[in-house]
Formats: sequence, structure tokens, C-alpha cells
Amino acid sequence: MSDPDLYNQFELSSGNYCRLLRIRKDFIPNYYILAFPKTQGEPSPQEVSEMLKLGTFHAQKLAKEVIGDSEAFTILYSGYSARREKGWHVHIVLLGNRWKKAWLYMILSGKNIAQAFGLRKDDAPRIK
Repeated sequence: MSDPDLYNQFELSSGNYCRLLRIRKDFIPNYYILAFPKTQGEPSPQEVSEMLKLGTFHAQKLAKEVIGDSEAFTILYSGYSARREKGWHVHIVLLGNRWKKAWLYMILSGKNIAQAFGLRKDDAPRIK
């Protein structure tokens, strides 16, 4: 990816596509999302599997390019019941060490606590 602000689009076997986007957040560096656009509706189980495979492939590639270690990444999938925003997506975060992983989980726990208390937008269904 020569320009990290541009997205790359990947066609899935169904003919639908997903996009790899660089997310610029101060609290989470080296953060990308592989997104299935809302305009395509809900992805099929096969499309979700393809996205996870594509996410892993691109995470390894990006980690090698940016960190120098193809295994220095974490992937999180946000399905309907666990996500904050509409649209299906795979989070890719490049990590260099345990401290960066610990930082990521601390930020994620803070965001989820804020959502649980209703202090942050959340469109996920309320499942008991």
C-alpha cells in the first residue's frame, strides 16, 4: 500500500466486495479495517469467512511491511451483536510488542465499558 490513506477494494467470490481502510486514531496506531459496505446488506457466512482470510493475509503483509514481523498483529471480527457501528468489518491492528497489545486491550475495554453504560453510541441488539 503506497498511500495508506487510500483504500484497496477486494472482490469476494459472490461478486460483492470489501475494502481495506487505514484508520488514523491517536490512541490506536497502525489500525486498519477490512469493511463490507452497508450498501451490500449482510454478508453471507461464506463472505465472512473470506473476509477473515483476506484480513489475515493483509495483516501479515502489512505487519511485515510496517513492523518487520509478519506475525505482529491482532485481528478482531465485529459481528452484528458485538459492534458499535452498522456494517460488518474486521479490525486489524499491527503490534510490535506485549505493551502495545496491552494498550490495545485497555483502550478496547474502556470503549466497551462506555458503551455498556450508554455513554457511547451502540447500535447492537440488546441480548439477554
